[in-house]
Amino acid sequence: MKFALALVLALASSASAFNGLNFGGRGRGGIRRSIRKSPFNNKGGFGTNGNIGGNGQPPINNDGGLNADASGGDGDAKEDGQGLWAAYNNKLETNPILTKALTSMIGFTLGDILAQNFVEKKGEYDIMRTIRLASFGFLIHGTTGHWFYGKLDKAIPGTGAMQVFSKVGIDQVLWNPIFGVMFFSYMGFTNGDGPAAVAAKVKRDLMTQVTGSWTVWPIAHAINFRFIPTSQRLLYINTIQIFYNVFLSIIGNKE
Repeated sequence: MKFALALVLALASSASAFNGLNFGGRGRGGIRRSIRKSPFNNKGGFGTNGNIGGNGQPPINNDGGLNADASGGDGDAKEDGQGLWAAYNNKLETNPILTKALTSMIGFTLGDILAQNFVEKKGEYDIMRTIRLASFGFLIHGTTGHWFYGKLDKAIPGTGAMQVFSKVGIDQVLWNPIFGVMFFSYMGFTNGDGPAAVAAKVKRDLMTQVTGSWTVWPIAHAINFRFIPTSQRLLYINTIQIFYNVFLSIIGNKE
């Protein structure tokens, strides 16, 4: 499912950090191909199959649309997008844990950037807070999400209504509070808080996190478990969670 495609492709570009892809060559190749395809016919005039006419109009094809060679590289841009998506999916197959960890890191980073700059607006930007959230995404969210959703899909295979309902229930009743405990504990300890302070934070804010999740994730996960392949669940979750992470960032750093 190409949910929020532009945002998905932006996240998918994280694969290039460890894939070593060379995206420049394709664009230059597109230019060379356009140069080689002359709009002129062999007689020095203008071609009749979609090339420039004597009235100076843009090249058009037989259907009245613009000729592909004059589209300014749109075809190559589409190929680049498809290449990024293919590269991301390849990394999900060959190195799933690292790929999902990087995806979650980007999701939590963007969520905190949005929270600090557009919601809280406290003035001075807290870079260490963003680093803590990014590291939580990389070390905890991506890895545990890979394990949990893989196990869940194996335990309850299928995408029928009963299977989807069961998975959403397990996710929200069981995994949701476990995730909350991990989140508040990690954020507290990396902030230098002691065990007592962390326990007090969990006790005070866990239900806020859990009930806040219930306003977003049941519907989101119904779509997730019905339509999204197992390997791409973390990408889908992080696409939505960029905005949900604004909420997590605020309550996770509340005094």
